[in-house]
Amino acid sequence: MLALILAAATAPTDALGGAWTLPKGTGQAIVTGLYSTADSIFDAQANIAERPDFEKGTVSLLLEYGLTDSLTLLGTGEFGGERDGNLPAARPALFDASLGARLALFEDNGIVVSGQLSGRLKRAQAVGDEGFAGLDWTAPQIEPRLLAGYGFSLGDYPAFVDTQAGYRLALGDGPDEVRLDLTFGIRPWDDILLLAQSFSTISAGGDGDSYAYHKTQGSLVYDLNDRWSLQAGAFATVAGHNALRERGLISAVWYRF
Repeated sequence: MLALILAAATAPTDALGGAWTLPKGTGQAIVTGLYSTADSIFDAQANIAERPDFEKGTVSLLLEYGLTDSLTLLGTGEFGGERDGNLPAARPALFDASLGARLALFEDNGIVVSGQLSGRLKRAQAVGDEGFAGLDWTAPQIEPRLLAGYGFSLGDYPAFVDTQAGYRLALGDGPDEVRLDLTFGIRPWDDILLLAQSFSTISAGGDGDSYAYHKTQGSLVYDLNDRWSLQAGAFATVAGHNALRERGLISAVWYRF
């Protein structure tokens, strides 16, 4: 069941691992490539409106390590770039990083509940009227998160559901954010895991900076062996307001140690 549960870690957003913690002394590393485009937005009234073409590409790394059976340390990093409209490289040095830990609070009969706390920094090289405006860090962000998962059998197939709710607190300018994530996974074959996921981000407490976007993703994870897996999938922003209407692809390589 553990290899199935670990699949909840990969997402087009920076959602972290699932509710389950890793056994002491074990870990995993997941490198994910993402490419997305958009030529429309959900406007302030949640209607679809055209906009200049947008393009984004990133590479991200997720690391998790079981410090104890009930405490997992985690870290993420992302690097990439964006093209917005006629600007050739609107954010050619997009970068963010986070560190955190997940603590198992309850586990019984396939149900697990965990608490997670992480801190995040982000910077970007933006384009101004006279060229590149330089590299700027955004305000640090702190995110407490509550996670719950349930492992079960669907007929003859092992399956799981993972739900997460987080509140990303901005320690400076900019709105806070509510994060809601849902993952369903099922193994129709021993070496193949199918995932259906949704990711929602909703602004909270900002000064006029109201936005929301809701993404769905489907993917397949193929286990090469006990240590290595490959993942491929697609995602789309299906609803929101003041949000890009993105369509994209992901691919990932997993290593368990």
